[in-house]
Amino acid sequence: MPGTANSVRVFTHPILEEGNLSFPNGEYAPEIEIGTDGFSAVVRHIVRQAPFIERLVERKQAACSCTVSIPITGYRRLFGTSGFEQKIKWDEAQLGEPPILCPFIVCRQAVRHTLSREDGVHQMWVNKEIHLEKGTRLAIGPAYRMMSSLQSLLSIEKDDSLQPGQIHVSGCSEDGFYFKVKMAFDLYGFIQKPEGEARYFHRSSILTHACSCCFALLAKEYRDNAEGEDGWRSFANLRALAAEMEGKGLNIWDTDDFSPEKAATAMWPHRIPSQEENV
Repeated sequence: MPGTANSVRVFTHPILEEGNLSFPNGEYAPEIEIGTDGFSAVVRHIVRQAPFIERLVERKQAACSCTVSIPITGYRRLFGTSGFEQKIKWDEAQLGEPPILCPFIVCRQAVRHTLSREDGVHQMWVNKEIHLEKGTRLAIGPAYRMMSSLQSLLSIEKDDSLQPGQIHVSGCSEDGFYFKVKMAFDLYGFIQKPEGEARYFHRSSILTHACSCCFALLAKEYRDNAEGEDGWRSFANLRALAAEMEGKGLNIWDTDDFSPEKAATAMWPHRIPSQEENV
C-alpha cells in the first residue's frame, strides 16, 4: 500500500515531494502497475509543473529510478531508466516476501544552475544558484508496499511457549480480519532473516504452510457463513482475497470442493532451490 512522509526534510536545493513547497504547483505522482507474474512492475514517473526537473530528465542529466527493497532482510536493488517510464523485475527467491518499491528522480551528473521563474520554483529560490552533485535526489515519491491479499493478513508473532519448529495459526476478527501466526523462537528468527537461496525457499514454504492453515480455518469457520454481519463478506480484506483467488481460477473456502493445501500451493507454490545448500 502507498505511504506518505510524516516529516519534511531540509535540502540545499529545490526538491519535489509531498509536503515540500519548493515547486508550489508541482507534483510528482509516479504510477506503479504490478505485472501479472507478480515479480515485475511498470513505473511511470509523472512530473507536473516542475519544468526544471522535467528538463533535466529530457536532457539525460537526471534519471528516473526505483529501488526494490526488503528492509527486514537488508535486500535492496536500484533500477534506473533514461525516460519517464521503466520496467523493473525482481527474483522472488532473493526477496522471500513482497517488496517495497520506492520511486525517485536523481541527478546523473553534476549540475550548476541559476534558478528562474521559468523553472517552476518557489519565489525563495528565484535567482539562487544551486550546485547539484551526481546522485542528488530531485524528486521523491511515496513508498509502495506490494502485498498479496493473504500475506497482508498475516501477523507473525514469537511465542516462547511453543516447542522448536512449531507454529500455531488462529483467526482474529478484531479491527478487521487477520491471522495470528505464532512461531517458536527458532522459526521466528529464521523467518525474519534467512540467508541463501535454499533458506529463502524454505522460508517461503513455511509461510505457504501457514497460509494453508489459514485457508483451513476459513473453510471451517465460514464455509456456510458468507452473508450477514458475522459472515466473511463483511470483511473487506477477505472479499479482496476471494476476488484474487477467483481471478486465478481457484475455488474459495465456501465451496464444497475447496482444498486448503491445493489453494495455498497454487497461490504460493513450494519452490525447489537450483542447487544444493545447507539449510
